[in-house]
Amino acid sequence: MTWRTALAAASLLASACGPSAAAAPGGRANVVFILADDQRHDELGCTGDPVVRTPNIDRLAREGVLFENSFVTSASCMPNRTSLLTGQWERRHTIGWNNAGVLSPGQWAETFPMALRRAGYVTAYLGKNHTPGLRPWNFDYYYGNRLGHLGFYPKPAQPVFSNATADTQIEILGEGAASFLETDADFVTRAGDRAGVFLRARPADRPFLLYVCLNVPHGAGTRSMERRPTDDALYRTAYRDVADRIPLPPGYVAAADLKELKIPAQVYSGRQISQYDYRLTPDALREQRVRICETVEGIDRVVGRIRGQLERLGVADRTVFVYSADNGILHGEHGYGGKCLLYEPSIRVPLIVRDPRLPEPLRGRRLKELVLSEDVGPTILDLCGVPVPGAMQGCSLRPLLRGDPVGWRKDFLCESLILFQEYPVIQGVRGEGWKYIRYWPNRPAPADYRELLNLGLAGEVPAHEELFDVTADPLEKRNLAGEGAQKARLEAMRARCVALLREARGDPAAKPAITAAEWLAEAPPEWKDVLPLLGARGEVGAGSTKRGNPKKGRSE
Repeated sequence: MTWRTALAAASLLASACGPSAAAAPGGRANVVFILADDQRHDELGCTGDPVVRTPNIDRLAREGVLFENSFVTSASCMPNRTSLLTGQWERRHTIGWNNAGVLSPGQWAETFPMALRRAGYVTAYLGKNHTPGLRPWNFDYYYGNRLGHLGFYPKPAQPVFSNATADTQIEILGEGAASFLETDADFVTRAGDRAGVFLRARPADRPFLLYVCLNVPHGAGTRSMERRPTDDALYRTAYRDVADRIPLPPGYVAAADLKELKIPAQVYSGRQISQYDYRLTPDALREQRVRICETVEGIDRVVGRIRGQLERLGVADRTVFVYSADNGILHGEHGYGGKCLLYEPSIRVPLIVRDPRLPEPLRGRRLKELVLSEDVGPTILDLCGVPVPGAMQGCSLRPLLRGDPVGWRKDFLCESLILFQEYPVIQGVRGEGWKYIRYWPNRPAPADYRELLNLGLAGEVPAHEELFDVTADPLEKRNLAGEGAQKARLEAMRARCVALLREARGDPAAKPAITAAEWLAEAPPEWKDVLPLLGARGEVGAGSTKRGNPKKGRSE
């Protein structure tokens, strides 16, 4: 088959990987979903990190399935966390950095937690909320913030966590998870007289969803670590004895060695917020890698404690465990830091699914298929025997988990619609062997967000293009877009990008989100006194374009 034929066939296969029609055998499984923040694919022991200790997550991979080509389609927190919930691309759910809207009631009703709740599941959400329009009052157990970052020491900004005995984020959320699984009366009592509204006891006779959303190893968590005397030794001394032996990532370029910007300066200046300054020198990067290792090991300990509790409660053999991250991050590759850019370290994330019902021969596999954040929600619902809402664009991974023959996607659309911190709009197609990226001229945020959502559908000409052979050039060093030998491939991938944009967007006139005020009006009366405990009111709403003011240093 020629590459032209394969590219054309990809369009047919894109819709052939849809959710499984049949309900999973032995449905009503419980679900634990652990979501890390800004964790690259390669920052686990089981994915190749030579330093970090993650025995519990590695065990999940040995007993489940590790997806080696797991990607996000929007490489920043807010839009991709919303994609995880809705199973939709950003340009379909419309929740992004330059949009002031929040999820509408109809959109929220079709998220995977709400589909599970309608099916009788007890639902718990813990940790970082970065989805405007998430309704805390619709969870049976809510132990998270209102919107935005938690930081490493979240209690001062989010009084909801004041009942925890620990002061560090990971351990606080671990206490919350333990109390959801098995009510800790003291933990609930310390939460105050409103605790019964948001820390409801879990009925033991119903299946449950435990969704734990971390804010580490994101810089908002790791960069705020203080090595306090009261912190666990893990966060004070671990990995510091091997810091000088932590390898720099392939493709790393220190600031002193950067000769020219990979992306033309008139398209993207390359200037980034101070949170990513650690990439500038090898020593600073290694210090950040120490903090990443410490917090990732902290997450791993929580995974181990949850598994131990499930085993003690006798429900481990019917609990599906999912581990992933909301996006990756650049650690100085090409001289850049942060995310949003569509290079591999930004868009590739870990994804492990452990279903104890899988036969032994199907466990411990590492699959090569291209899987996405949008697939997680449909997969969880399918494994629980719950119908997948028609609005979800992702595909259930259950056929892959079970080793069933299935037509699967050969490429996917990825994008960045963030317009602050001097980022341009970026769109791309990542295939099995090739990647195409196009950049649009930098611009102010439009008054009508649909201008961004529909950009590229009317034949507009981008400011810059890249084409990479990711098989032969996995570090994406050589841009082939200007080479005559690749002219036909470039034209085909341009056309494919437009087709995927149109498919992801759907109705160009659609703007389903509502205002933050409308969202707040939905809160039940008993939640009026609870919401202030979750954090500052000023953080509510995906926010106006002011939320993205680079002068304020807002991080993704």
